[in-house]
Amino acid sequence: MLLSGPAGGTRLVFRAASEKVMMVMVARVLRFAIVVGLWQLSGPPGVAAADVQQSRATTFWTTGDQLMPAWGFYPLQASYGGTRPLGRHAAWCSAGNSGRLTWVAEFPRQAEYHVWVRNYGGYGTVTVLVDERPLAEGRGGSGGARYVWRHAGKIAVTAGRHHVDLDVKMGMFDAVAFTTDASLVPTAETLPKPIAKPRLRAPRTYRDDSRLASRATATGIVAGPVVGFSEVLYDWMPGTKDKPAFDRLRMWGSANQYISETFAVRALREIPELTVTLATLKGPDGVELKSDRIDVRVVHVRERKNALFRPSQVRMLTPEILLRDDRTTLPPRGKQGGFGGGRCVTRIPAHESRQFWLTVHVPDGSPAGEYRGEIVLGDRGGMRLPLVLDVLPIRLEAAQGYYGIYHRNQTTNAKAAHHVSEERYLAELQDQVRHGLNAATLYSGFSVLGLARKAGMTRAPCLMHWPDGNAAAQVAAARKMGFSDLFYYGVDEPNQPEQIERCRKEAERRRATGLHMFTAINSKVAQQATRDFIDRPVYNIYVFGGPDNAEVMYARKKGFRPISYWVSATAFPLPYRALTGLYNTRCGYLGSSPWAYQDFPGNGLYDPDKTTHKVAYPDQFGHPIPTLAWEAHRAGIDDVRYLEALDRAIAVAEARLKQPNPPSKLAAVLEAARGVRKQHFESISGRWLEYFCKLVPGALDQSRRAFADAVVKLNTVSR
Repeated sequence: MLLSGPAGGTRLVFRAASEKVMMVMVARVLRFAIVVGLWQLSGPPGVAAADVQQSRATTFWTTGDQLMPAWGFYPLQASYGGTRPLGRHAAWCSAGNSGRLTWVAEFPRQAEYHVWVRNYGGYGTVTVLVDERPLAEGRGGSGGARYVWRHAGKIAVTAGRHHVDLDVKMGMFDAVAFTTDASLVPTAETLPKPIAKPRLRAPRTYRDDSRLASRATATGIVAGPVVGFSEVLYDWMPGTKDKPAFDRLRMWGSANQYISETFAVRALREIPELTVTLATLKGPDGVELKSDRIDVRVVHVRERKNALFRPSQVRMLTPEILLRDDRTTLPPRGKQGGFGGGRCVTRIPAHESRQFWLTVHVPDGSPAGEYRGEIVLGDRGGMRLPLVLDVLPIRLEAAQGYYGIYHRNQTTNAKAAHHVSEERYLAELQDQVRHGLNAATLYSGFSVLGLARKAGMTRAPCLMHWPDGNAAAQVAAARKMGFSDLFYYGVDEPNQPEQIERCRKEAERRRATGLHMFTAINSKVAQQATRDFIDRPVYNIYVFGGPDNAEVMYARKKGFRPISYWVSATAFPLPYRALTGLYNTRCGYLGSSPWAYQDFPGNGLYDPDKTTHKVAYPDQFGHPIPTLAWEAHRAGIDDVRYLEALDRAIAVAEARLKQPNPPSKLAAVLEAARGVRKQHFESISGRWLEYFCKLVPGALDQSRRAFADAVVKLNTVSR
């Protein structure tokens, strides 16, 4: 029999038996010994098979449509040279611009990977980075007016999750493939099924912040500048090109403005509670802006479905909600809505970051000059960041246009889905006024006209129903309250022939009685049928867009007041700055009224899988919490206000030149101001999708500052 021997060996013990039995046992033992010997030479069974499996090539890939939405890209389905996108569409830099797509890819094993990119071969380039490391030894490939695969290079990668960044310059990107097979050329036959619904965002934990240690010895944090409305996640770090120390935050603006600025903080160790406070700003002539005029918030980043041109297929990290305290789940607890207080609080884990958003309201009539304060991060021993607000000597008037938003909430029907209290409704209207709106859409009807006036609305509200026999009295009452007029809604988005005809007849009837029709038009057929009758049209800017849009200008020549609409979302913020701002004005519109302030009033707005139309969220008490997209909306209106200030200054200068003895430098300064207007406004071109794609964070800030500087120079010289 077999027994265990010393050191795990085997010894044989034979008991008395017949010779035949003995021979059988010896044969079995010899067979066992041979197997053991072979095992010792070649390894245990299955290892050779595993080696074969390990040596097989690993290939995985995905398509451009799966990596969208991403800023700078439009979904393009077109075919070229007999080739079409391998997914539903390619990612197109539609304005000859650049953009970045990101894929958080799972690499199954450590190896050297060859990287192939499929894009339009006629023009454009794609640069691939893995954890911000470049590829090497790319072999390229064929070109031409079709989609082609090109070898982008190779790179050694460890097993696990890695960030793949695809920097696309012009052209159309369609797919990227990784393979350990150096001889593989991607084709339909050689590639496995593409990875669907890949992860698009994750913290870049590979970033090393040890270089910041000397700047964070006392507080454990380092602050730095960021560009407003850029994508700042919790992995932000000060750039290597930044100044060694971020020694102050500078803001600028004018009286009669809500002025915003942003910065970020990186923590090198865990900060369980970080309070950020700006208590006061002291300006010229003893003027002091106290905390009720200062709003300090932390930008909350969360996993949610996002949207740009089309909704994302997966949740992705999105900077979105501006909270006073982000140490909470959503819906957030506590008093998070409203404005003022000068304080917010957050928690920052080690090697993470947070972005902060500051808004200062400088009342009308405040003197120009520097307003100084100090942002305190932490307790008394925390970091102190000086703040300098430069209030320019500009008379910044309210926007000339009509700016509203569809706002379905109402106070009159307690059983309706959109019912809210009068307190909440007033708070929402006040929030709209703070964000530059001057007109309200009143779904509760005439009964809440007084609330709109109390909130600070100045332009003619629209009652969201047809006029009845009380219309004349209601218009008179609105004017007595201080409104210029009162509008009534029409047939919403008429598309069927009977709807269009009904809308046309009603518009004619109202014009005959001196009433105005305010209604949304989203088709060219409806616009053609009603363009001579609807005097307060709300045109879909995606249908009626482009500089000096023909349909918009036709309405204006008729003496009508066309404004635009689109659909809101708390997604990528920059489109909303453009859609209510300079691009909207360049199209010829005299204002805007997008859909919608909130689709409904409840906590369902927080659902991460629904890109519900909204610009603000309700807090625990129903008061509105702003979002980055809502701040961008106000920024767009302010861009127009500075353009209008420039136009007024140009008009004054032109008149002064016609008077005796004009200042010697005025003509040159005026010509420069006209150049600023041409460069930053008249040059706006293209369809909305092209303008969006080439718009980059910071560009509209530069345009606004150019307008402001030109105004100051003209005002100085014109005196």
